[in-house]
Amino acid sequence: MTQTTPDTATPSNTFLHNQFDHPPSASCQSDRITTMLIDDHLLFRESLCSILATSPNIDIIGASGDGRESLRLIGRLQPRVVILDISMPGLGGLDLAPRIREISPKTEILMLSMHDNSNYVYRAFKAGCRGYALKSDSAESLHRAIAVVARGETYLSPGIASDFIDHLLNRAEMGDSPASLLTPREQEICHLVAQGRTTDQLAADLCISPKTVRVHVANVMKKFSCQSRIELALRLQQMDNI
Repeated sequence: MTQTTPDTATPSNTFLHNQFDHPPSASCQSDRITTMLIDDHLLFRESLCSILATSPNIDIIGASGDGRESLRLIGRLQPRVVILDISMPGLGGLDLAPRIREISPKTEILMLSMHDNSNYVYRAFKAGCRGYALKSDSAESLHRAIAVVARGETYLSPGIASDFIDHLLNRAEMGDSPASLLTPREQEICHLVAQGRTTDQLAADLCISPKTVRVHVANVMKKFSCQSRIELALRLQQMDNI
């Protein structure tokens, strides 16, 4: 793989493969799996790009830690596969997935997350992802996951397959519960609200504004039909798995 260099026209948390200052040709796309990585942790992005560079079948054409910038790049480069983090500041993976499907219908999305919670997995597939892998998976498993979704097939990390099947069976029996309707950010909010964290503490913990915290809390209260934050905290403390 040709060594990557930063593109001075893009933000510091974004790079383009210097070979792809224009969309890759059809012949190149057919030979290798053109792939883009979206994750807000710079060290992880660099490490993963280095790992994937060892594959003769995968070509990393770009990486970004910014959701809005990544949409621009995906629309321009039309990669076959996008590797997407589920939890990011601003536009998270579940927000980005349906937008990616709109601007690049032939692009397949592989959600790569540290979360093995079945609610996350369910929402990722519902948002349009083709696969879900864990950051704790091996490099070999990730190479296989990319190849599978590039063929338009569904991939699910072996580490969560059994729990996810149980989750689907429970949903079929019980229907959608309020907890199953939460976004990943709202789940994070719930964990912290249950711990008694204040609005300012939540904002600091999640690197978002107090105003944004209040919006999320209001949305969660509505989903749980709670009239006050205290009522919400008490209800969340009674639940085992948010």
